[in-house]
Amino acid sequence: MMMITTLKPNEVFVFGSNAQGFHGAGSAGFAMRGDTRNNWRQDEAFKRAMKAPVGHPDRVGEWAIFGISRGIQKGYAGISYAIQTLECAGQRRSTSRRDICIQLINLWKSAKALPNLTFLMTPVGCGYSGYTPAEMSRTPRTQVHQILSCTSTAITPHY
Repeated sequence: MMMITTLKPNEVFVFGSNAQGFHGAGSAGFAMRGDTRNNWRQDEAFKRAMKAPVGHPDRVGEWAIFGISRGIQKGYAGISYAIQTLECAGQRRSTSRRDICIQLINLWKSAKALPNLTFLMTPVGCGYSGYTPAEMSRTPRTQVHQILSCTSTAITPHY
């Protein structure tokens, strides 16, 4: 698996999020804080983001925005796209694979509408969300990837 650590100006980091848009750890933490570890409690900038009102610049992270759980986000150093894979942090398997698949279809529609961007996908649905790669491969997500491979829309899985 290739780790995404930098973005070119035309690239979008696609990651899994919880419904609150907390972005504390995993690929969401990387999008927000540049760190995948579950150490957000020690991150002063992240604690400021948690306390800041909606729309405040302190909520803007590297590639993501604290409090936004789905769709396109513009951080101070790049763009991301969140797919909600959890209802709440720690509640594994709380967003159904069907709902994740619907969001992947919406991602495809966004990518098709923004042909100048390349979307780089993390293993959405795996990790903190609690699904295994094998389980995710048995979802309609596989069909989504088949659709994606038949189009000129640039979505590149990184898993």
